[in-house]
Amino acid sequence: MIRQFNLLRNIFISNFKRLALPYKINLALTYKCNLRCKICKIWRYPSQDELSIENIEIFFRNLNNLSWIDLTGGEVTTREDIVEIIKVIMRNSKNVLIFHISTNGQLPEKTLLLAKEILKFNLSSIISISIDGPAILNDQLRGVPGAYLKSIETFKKLKELIRVGHYYLNCTISNYNVDYIEDLLVSLKRDIPNFIPSDIYFNIFHNSSHYYHNQDIDGFSKISFDSIKKYFSLSAKGNPIKVFLEKEYIKGLVKYCQGDKFPVSCQALNSSCFINPQGMVYPCGIYNRPLGKLKDYDFELRKIWNSYNTLKIREEISQKKCPGCWTPCEAYPAILGSTLSF
Repeated sequence: MIRQFNLLRNIFISNFKRLALPYKINLALTYKCNLRCKICKIWRYPSQDELSIENIEIFFRNLNNLSWIDLTGGEVTTREDIVEIIKVIMRNSKNVLIFHISTNGQLPEKTLLLAKEILKFNLSSIISISIDGPAILNDQLRGVPGAYLKSIETFKKLKELIRVGHYYLNCTISNYNVDYIEDLLVSLKRDIPNFIPSDIYFNIFHNSSHYYHNQDIDGFSKISFDSIKKYFSLSAKGNPIKVFLEKEYIKGLVKYCQGDKFPVSCQALNSSCFINPQGMVYPCGIYNRPLGKLKDYDFELRKIWNSYNTLKIREEISQKKCPGCWTPCEAYPAILGSTLSF
C-alpha cells in the first residue's frame, strides 16, 4: 500500500507543481541492438562508456522518490549484466510500483529470466515486446530474418506467467506498416493461442535526433487518425488504470494527428526525465537538450534536476518550444499530470 500511496501522491502533486525529484525515469541502458530496424538508427551508434553496475547502484541509492521506472535500449537483454542491474535497481528502489522493460524479444530465455527476477519484488511489472507487422514485413523492417518468430516465442513464454505480471506486444505504426496492421492482427490470432486484442498496444512513429537518431526519416506523413483509430481502441481494455490511460491517449492522438503537437501539458522535467546509456540526462527521449552527465554530478540526479539550466529548459517546455510529441513514455505522465483538469 505504501508504494501505491507514493505513486498517487506524486501524481497528485504533479498536477499543481514541479516535483523536487522525478517520480518517473526513462533509462536507456545500452545502444547495442541485435536488430537493424528501418525506423530507428540506434543500432548504428556505438555504445561505449555505458553506466556500470556500480554507477547504476549509486544513482538509484541517491533517489528516494521514484515510483515508475522504464528500462529501454537499444536492446536491454544484450547487456550481460542485465539480471544484476535489475537486482541493484530493485534493492535501491523501495518506493517503485511500476517497472517497465521494453524489449525486441529476440532472446526469449533471457527475457523470461528477467521477468522471473522482477516478480520476486512484488510490484507491477510490465514487459512489452516490439513487433512491426506480419512475419515477412516485420523481418524486412527489423532487418533480421526470423525476428517475428522470436518475438512471438518470447511473448508466449511470458504469457505462461500471466497471473503474476503484465506482458504485451507493442507495435509502432509508421508509414512503412500502416497498411498492414490488419494483417498483423490476423497473424497474431493464428500464431498465439488465446490471443486477445488487449494483448497488443500501439504507438506512433516519432523522430528523435539524440535517441533514435532517425531525424532524417519520414515515418509519419501517411498516417491519419481515421486510418488507425480502430487499432488503438483495441488496447483500451484490461485493468482500470490501463483503460483510463489508453482512452486519454486516444483523445490526445486525435489532436496529434490533426497537427497539435501538444495534446496535453508535458511533464518532462516536471515529474519525469530521460537518461541515456552514458548517463547524460535529457528532458525526454525527443527533445535534444542535454542537461548534464551523471558522473559529473556524483550520480546525484538532484544536482542536475534543480540546476539553473534544467529550470530554464523546463520553462521552454512549458512554453511549448520543444518539438512536441505523443509517445507513451511522455504521454502517460502528461495525462496523469493533467488529471484534475479533465
